Amino acid sequence: MATTSCDVAIVGAGLGGCFLALLLGRRGRNVVVIEQGPSVPSAGADFLKPPGLRVLARHGLADLVGRHGLRRDVIRYYHDGDPIQECRFPDGGFLIRPYRELVELIYTSCAMEGVGFWFDASIADIAIGAGPAGERVEELTLADGRRLRAAVVIGADGTKSAVREALGIPQETIPYERLLMRVATVPLSASVAQLNRLYFSSEGWLTYLYPISRDQARVFVGLPPEDDKEIFQDGIPALLDELKKFVTDSSDAFNFLQPATWQRIKVSSMRVDAYHKGNAALLGSAAFACHPMTGMGMSYTLHDAEILADVICAADGDPELLDRLLHARYEPRREAHRRLIDYGDALAATFRDRTAYLAAFRPDLHVHGQAAAPGSLPAPPPAPLPA
Repeated sequence: MATTSCDVAIVGAGLGGCFLALLLGRRGRNVVVIEQGPSVPSAGADFLKPPGLRVLARHGLADLVGRHGLRRDVIRYYHDGDPIQECRFPDGGFLIRPYRELVELIYTSCAMEGVGFWFDASIADIAIGAGPAGERVEELTLADGRRLRAAVVIGADGTKSAVREALGIPQETIPYERLLMRVATVPLSASVAQLNRLYFSSEGWLTYLYPISRDQARVFVGLPPEDDKEIFQDGIPALLDELKKFVTDSSDAFNFLQPATWQRIKVSSMRVDAYHKGNAALLGSAAFACHPMTGMGMSYTLHDAEILADVICAADGDPELLDRLLHARYEPRREAHRRLIDYGDALAATFRDRTAYLAAFRPDLHVHGQAAAPGSLPAPPPAPLPA
């Protein structure tokens, strides 16, 4: 088969890949997005915190994304059934929108910018060669024989990234062994429609309930792995018995859990030693993964895509300049991600203990997505609630 050439090849059509493709397409770059699935991915977080919303606003997408989303400005936290704090989000709060809907909006916008998408396109080989800035990706070969040559290659292809593996960039993945997550989509109850509530128990359980539309809600249940097999083998009555021990102000949702279909999720943190090599860079969960308790993964990825778009356009096809700009402007993102991952680790390690969890909670990272600048006034603490 003939070889296709383009300015930028992006592997992965999730939020980060699609958003980067849109930004580059708007600036006249010839972009091809490769996605192994038949359409854009459906699995991902449903939250955009203020930092991510600000990125979208800078590119004229805030109204499009927010039009049918749900805005919330408060999350209430409970421990062993007692409310312990409220986290308030300023400036319009955060947005809840199902992940697939969000990605499809960005994907549709890409079509108007001439971005090419190759679906059902799994990668068979990534050829690495020598270039003026060291090793570089020379060519991508797909399982169906198609070949793609690009000046820049972006691996936005998840935690098992083929691009990262081809570049030989080491990763460190640490599963949260003491917490196994289950998620279900259920009809919306009055309490969930009223307020987002996150419940913890000293027995190592957590439950998060929030709306995703005017009539549906998500319910996340986290529990020790040894409890998972017993609870979900015995059926919903056993699950409800456990939830009733620490889920207080959301009991009207219990009836909707009985017919629910639960999906099992393993959660891990992931760090890598570098975010680029030569003409290739990593984006999204190919580069880092943090605990979902932070709620910041998608917002960070949008900002990362924005930085990458600026770097790629500034380099304008010069491989040596691209390498220098990636070192200077994109690699420093690893430090911001490290702080976020460490924060997620701290939340996951302390939520059993009320005092320890409240001490670990960081409003600056949780709300604003960045550590307070040295010498600046700290972010106000979450509002305490009586035990």
